Amino acid sequence: MKKYILSSMILSGLMFASCNLDETPLSKFDESEAFQSSTLIYVNTVANVYSSIGGNIYGGTDGIQSMNLLTSDMAFIPGRQGDWVDGGKWQNLTLHNFNPSQDMFTNNWNHIYSIIGLCNSSIEKLENFKSTNPACEDYIAELRALRAIYYYFALDNYGNVPIVVSASQSVGDVAQSSRSEVFAFVVKELTDVLPSLSEEMSQKSGEYYGRITKGIVYECLAKLAINAPVYTTDLTTASSMSAFVGNLTDGSASETLGSAISAKGNNINMAVDGTTRNCWETAIYCADKLEELGYELENNYSSNFAVANETSSENIFVRPNDDKMYMIWDCNLMRSWHYNHAGAMNYSGWNGPCATVRAMNVMGLWKDSDLEKADPRLVLNYYTYKDYADECGIVADGATDQDLEYLPLLARVDYNTTMQKAEGWSDTQLAHIVKCGGARMKKYEFDATSTIQGDNNNDLVIWRYADAVLMKAEAQYRLGRTGEALATLNTIRARVGATPKTTINLNTILDERMMEFAWEDSRRTDQVRFATWTEPTVDRYPNVSHNASAGGWNQDTQGYTCVFPIPQAVLDLNTNLKQNPGY
Repeated sequence: MKKYILSSMILSGLMFASCNLDETPLSKFDESEAFQSSTLIYVNTVANVYSSIGGNIYGGTDGIQSMNLLTSDMAFIPGRQGDWVDGGKWQNLTLHNFNPSQDMFTNNWNHIYSIIGLCNSSIEKLENFKSTNPACEDYIAELRALRAIYYYFALDNYGNVPIVVSASQSVGDVAQSSRSEVFAFVVKELTDVLPSLSEEMSQKSGEYYGRITKGIVYECLAKLAINAPVYTTDLTTASSMSAFVGNLTDGSASETLGSAISAKGNNINMAVDGTTRNCWETAIYCADKLEELGYELENNYSSNFAVANETSSENIFVRPNDDKMYMIWDCNLMRSWHYNHAGAMNYSGWNGPCATVRAMNVMGLWKDSDLEKADPRLVLNYYTYKDYADECGIVADGATDQDLEYLPLLARVDYNTTMQKAEGWSDTQLAHIVKCGGARMKKYEFDATSTIQGDNNNDLVIWRYADAVLMKAEAQYRLGRTGEALATLNTIRARVGATPKTTINLNTILDERMMEFAWEDSRRTDQVRFATWTEPTVDRYPNVSHNASAGGWNQDTQGYTCVFPIPQAVLDLNTNLKQNPGY
């Protein structure tokens, strides 16, 4: 047993500087006691891995969701004159000055590979029991699927990564795989285990609550398919991703670049459920399979994020959360809200992340008077102006004794005297704006019943069916089926009462995704695929005002920032691994 635990540590501790012996309850049991029944086998293998995921997949400050959101054009953490400057690290995320030594990349990598390492350990242990306990075969399939999903996260974030499927593999034997090899591995793993997985809905209370089931795998396969032109592009030079470098100056999607990406996808094939289709057709197929399994759009958009959201038939992949059993810490609301807004709710706020001005513009808010005619999802996802008082029951104090009023069009990368002079603000105006600038997170219903701040009773939504629907619309459009794509996209708009679109193009789809998935985790991935990731916006552009501790906007003309750097700490531990080109 100790040898088994140690081999797991070699993978996820020594090589990737991640987990420790205390992360697994296996070390607390004698094998004869820990594996006497199917229930104990499950608890000490599969459940052990799930319990280690915690909030790092979504709710953590360096989690997968945070890294993909705060580097995108949707949200950022401004420097608020002393608050949230932190050596410029948050502004560097916004401005794409990615440093391999930044702790966020190391923490994110460590989480991904710690879960992969635990999956490997549990799979090897289950192999020893499958001859005497048939349930082990299904448990192995479940863990292989979870491991493949975490390799999807590694593939998406870091590109060239090592594929490790043995807990006993030594550091010296670990080699780095190309991005296309990792893509092929993930697709094969998911399709191989798919027949063995349950058709139950993972987001609903019951035996499979929070576990990997067929619906989650079909969603992941759809995400792999829609991004296949990106994921099959190997990173051999700094300009390998040049086909995804935007050529516009306003952050919008180019039809010319998009047509080339669509053409590439026509020639990328994937075999799912025994039939080979190109990647666009695969995305449509997977979306249709999710509908067959019973997933559908909820009539009420906000019910997906309510305190009791276990009844949602739209959520696909969630992290179960409450303040008693699961206790998955989520900092998203607290770190976004102004101190006094949170205080009025008997909560503690950090006054950090806010929406970009670009996000507000896409929502239809170009000036303060536009609020009533903006997209309906604006008021469902963001606190703007004084609408927080509808829940608090009071208008809280802001800075310099003014009323707290969120100012969605006054979000800036950094609030400093240079920027103040350019904007023409007085000292009094700046003191108020620096604390109140930017729309704040509203997506999740505030849980006033929770006894522990951050451990809310809303399950954390990772993937939902609306994503599959919009991937289907995009795939239809890229296949030239414009009428079908428009009709599919309008089902998303109809659900929230938005005016139907009469025409469609790539930018229509990209903007729809921004409005639908505000504060969720897909925006960075979307931007790379739509070739807008490297484009400047109204928020970040050459010579944008920023803190002295941060770099300016990194106008990447090669495309190397389409993946994050391999953390330097990882390279130092394993000299077999090489940095992604361009860093």
